[in-house]
Amino acid sequence: MSTIVPERSTVLHPGVVDASAPPGRDEEQGRRITSQMLIGVSLLVTWFLVYLFVLSGLEQGQVQAGLYSRLRTELAEGTAPTGAPIEPGRPVALLSIPGIDVEDVVVVEGSRPGQLQDGPGHVLGSVLPGQQGLSQVAGRSLSFGAPFARIDELPVGAAVEVTTAQGEFTYRVLGSRTEGDPLPPAPAAGASRLTLVTASRGTGLGGLQPQETVYVDAALDEGAVVAGQVALKDTGVTLMSARADTTTLALLALALQVLVATLAGFAWAWSSWSRPAAWLAGGPCVLAALWLVSSLASRLLPALI
Repeated sequence: MSTIVPERSTVLHPGVVDASAPPGRDEEQGRRITSQMLIGVSLLVTWFLVYLFVLSGLEQGQVQAGLYSRLRTELAEGTAPTGAPIEPGRPVALLSIPGIDVEDVVVVEGSRPGQLQDGPGHVLGSVLPGQQGLSQVAGRSLSFGAPFARIDELPVGAAVEVTTAQGEFTYRVLGSRTEGDPLPPAPAAGASRLTLVTASRGTGLGGLQPQETVYVDAALDEGAVVAGQVALKDTGVTLMSARADTTTLALLALALQVLVATLAGFAWAWSSWSRPAAWLAGGPCVLAALWLVSSLASRLLPALI
């Protein structure tokens, strides 16, 4: 005997159907987006710190190699500058400080953040090293090779050796001081004094916050030469405070656009190509764009760190 299965009727519910997401899904999605954003920010901060502490030194080393070759050629040919006007960023002297293992570091003209990325900078408004009068050279204490990180350790009498187009000069350290300490007397007529300037690092922001300006004064043993034309003081220089000039901001804006476009291209390659191909093609481009943005962004920090 066959069993008769009753037909099932479809029941229509005239009420409104709840099509909203299950409880808790929106909160979970929000937490996931927030965590991804935090991870992205932490990776960017980590990259920037690695750039400042490590990669910026490699960048300055590469630039210094080119500047050293150029200055040696100009010294041999007698075309190295001896007075203003001097092109900003042009090499003007070789600096060696045996007591703190600074050897043949190229000093460039100017002390803006971009110029101090290349090496210690001759402060405009002062004479060139070796010339009669007061000369100032500023250098970084943390990033871009930190050539002046240990100048406050120099004892009285330590040698500071400088080579320019006008000869080789040996200064002897008179002492160090900070902002507010009594100034040493002005150099006597026909004498030369060199002041090295940097920043001592505070404890805030992992040492990125400068604490105070450090000055190390040194007097030339003998043989100061007549000063050449002295450039006007650069009013755009603020060694101990962050200052964003329009040129840096414009370049940084363009670099950020390049970075965004590069990341978009990398994301497209990641979804369209194989993962190894995306890394090989897009990885170096993203790294180069990040490096460019970091180099420009570091100019927004105080110039002496």
